Formats: sequence, structure tokens, C-alpha cells
Amino acid sequence: MKIQHPFWFSLYNFLVIPILYVGLRVAWFFNRKIKQGIRDRRGLFQKLEQIKQDHPAGRDIVVIHCASAGEFEAAKPLIVELHRRKPELLIHVTCYSPSGMKPISHAEDIDSYSYLPFDDFFSARRFFNILKPAAFLIIKHDIWPNMVWAAVVRGIPSIWINANLHKETKRLSFMSRGLNRSFLGELTAILTMGESHAERLANLVSPLKINITGDSRYDRTLDRMEQTQGAVDDILPAAWFEDKKVIIGGSTWGPDQRIMVPAFAALKKNYPDLYLILVPHEPHEEFLADTDYYLRQYNLRSIRLSQLNGSLPTSDVLVVDRVGILAALYRISWAAYIGGAFGDGVHSVLEPAVYGVPLFFGPKYYMAHEAQSLVQRGGAISVTSPEEFERSLREYLTDQNGWQYASEQTGRLVQTGAGATERIIDIVERELNETNRTQ
Repeated sequence: MKIQHPFWFSLYNFLVIPILYVGLRVAWFFNRKIKQGIRDRRGLFQKLEQIKQDHPAGRDIVVIHCASAGEFEAAKPLIVELHRRKPELLIHVTCYSPSGMKPISHAEDIDSYSYLPFDDFFSARRFFNILKPAAFLIIKHDIWPNMVWAAVVRGIPSIWINANLHKETKRLSFMSRGLNRSFLGELTAILTMGESHAERLANLVSPLKINITGDSRYDRTLDRMEQTQGAVDDILPAAWFEDKKVIIGGSTWGPDQRIMVPAFAALKKNYPDLYLILVPHEPHEEFLADTDYYLRQYNLRSIRLSQLNGSLPTSDVLVVDRVGILAALYRISWAAYIGGAFGDGVHSVLEPAVYGVPLFFGPKYYMAHEAQSLVQRGGAISVTSPEEFERSLREYLTDQNGWQYASEQTGRLVQTGAGATERIIDIVERELNETNRTQ
């Protein structure tokens, strides 16, 4: 098969790729994650050759690309369902960011894994020539033009899953629309999470390629809720949160805590049963020390999780200084604030939403379809100041019906979003069967 848009192919490979390559080499000196990603890709194709040799002969490979850890979480229910329906398939998972490599390398349901190569056409073609996959699945957003074009040349079905085209997307801008049309239009199918995303995608690709299937993260969130049943007891004694209204700040950064802490301190004076748990996104010692200092400025007594040792000292705030337990902690929350929306964008709102509690976050939530839905439904509130956060919490404290309504809206969002995994795998299975018939 031939590439249908030689102009954009040439522009991307002879102009954009060299610029990106130089940019990466410069960033090597300043960005630890980029430096690690470049180092870890050394010997990538030799590793792929070994992976191919180690796989049982005669079994098809499906490549699932996840940019990082969050996308891999969304892929997990898809991997399980694909294995259930087609146990003869081998699953090879790729990532782009070093942060995605750790959870992928420890996963039990996949057959092999690697980085995705740098997106020059020769590397992309070599990747597919070695693995010869039956399908190439991309989760959420990390779509690279040459990977799509190389898949097209080899006749490999390429499917974009959990496609998210938010209202501020640069893909529809004047400068990038043509390029995005040239490779997104080559995808075999686009499986998007909602009607608004489908409408925006129709500006770039044929509507016949677009399917509204929902988001597999909803199913993954429900799975994790079942898995965390009872996990809180292993983290905190039940007496710790008994008779308390627990507010959890999940994946917080400095700007988020500057919203939460003053509001909480003001409310605590009148509502002594309030309790705050802060779970920083990056709980390194410098940030934890700054958090402890900031809490003292508001006369709030704090303790770190690592200091508990089974005891119940008097405190107003618990600072969580370990990772991997946030999803379980949301189970005991009365309300939750999700961080990140003063930076690149709000972190996952689905993990707390599954427990049916009112949610809060900052202003940059437009990239998250579910966050937008919750604001529209009345299950979440975007706040930009401590005063707004305090006022909204006070309304819930004085109006049980208002709190109950918001709680019902958050819980309902996740329940109604369930089932996307089966709809997605139905289409993937259909494309795999179609490919087998034409070979």
C-alpha cells in the first residue's frame, strides 16, 4: 500500500522530524526523563528481534501503545478481554515515557514490552518489520504520524482507542490541521469516548471511521474499586476516620494545596469533625517538608503516614508520604479535591468518582471528558481560590441534600460509563477477523 499524502509525509520527515531530533538532543542536558528515555532506547531493535524469536511461532502479535502509566491502566481491561476472546494472541505493550515502563514491566497479563521507537519513518518501518503485528492499537492520545504511515504500508490495522479531542486541541488549529488529517485519516478506526469528541474528530477524518464506544478507564476504575475493598484497613485503622468527614486532596501540587489548606483551616474552627488527608503527586522530601511548614502557618497539626506506627496521635491533617494507595484512600472520603488543574491538567477524577463523593479541582479540566461531564451534571465544582473552595464546602456542610445530589451524580457517571471494554474489543476483534480473511 502507498502513502496517500506524500506532501505531508515529506514535510513531516524532512522538516518536523529533524527539528524534533535536535530538540531532544538539547533537552538531553536539561530533562532527566528525556535523557533516560533516549538511553533506554539503545539496543531497542536488537531487543525486539530477541522478543520475536522468543515468541511461539505461528501466533499473531497485537501491539498496544500506551504513552505512560495512565494509558496503561486504561489498557488493562482491554488486554484481559482480548486474551479471553482470543487466547492465541500475543500482547506486546509499548510506552513512550520512562514513567510508563515500570508498571508495564511488572504486568502479568502481557507477553512482552518495549519502548516505542523515535518517530522517524525508517525506525517505524523497522519496528513493524520485526514484530509483524496483526494490529496496532493506540490508547488515548499518543499518536505518531510515521507509526501510522508505516502500519498502513504493511497493511496493519491501526485503531485509536479512547480517542479524546478536547475543545482546546491543537489538532484543529490552522497550522496542524492538514498534517493531522494526513495520518489520522489513515487509521482503520477511531473509537472515541463521547459525542462531542466525535463531532470534533469529524473535522479531520471520515465520520464512517468514528465509533462512540466510551472509555475503558471506567471499567478499569470499577475493577480497582473491587480490588481495594478492605485495603484501607491495611493502611489506616478504622478508628482513625470513624466519625470524621474526610476531605482528600489527591495528586496535589503546590497550587492545589494553597487552595485547600486555607479553606480547610477556616472551616475546621466551626466543624471539628473535618479531617484533611493530603496525597502529593510527587511525595519527595523537599515537597513534604514544604507541606509541613505550610500547614504550621495555619496552626494545623499534621503527621505523615510513615510516622503512625499503628498509633492514633491527635492531628488535623495526614500527609501521605508513599505512593500507590490513593485509589484505596478515596473510599473513606466525604469530599475529594483532585490536583493538577493549575498545571498541565487535572489528574484522574474517575478514581474518587466511583465512590460517589462530591469533587473539586482547579480551572484546567477541559482535557478530561469525565471532569467536564461532572461539572455539567453538578457532581464537581471547579475552584480558583481558597474562598471559592471554602464557600462550596460550607454549602455541602449545611445542605445535606446538596451533598447527596452531587454524590449521586459522581457515582452515576462511572456506572453509566461501564461496558466500554466489550464495545471496543468487539470492533478490534472484527478488524482482526477481517484482516485474516483478506490475507
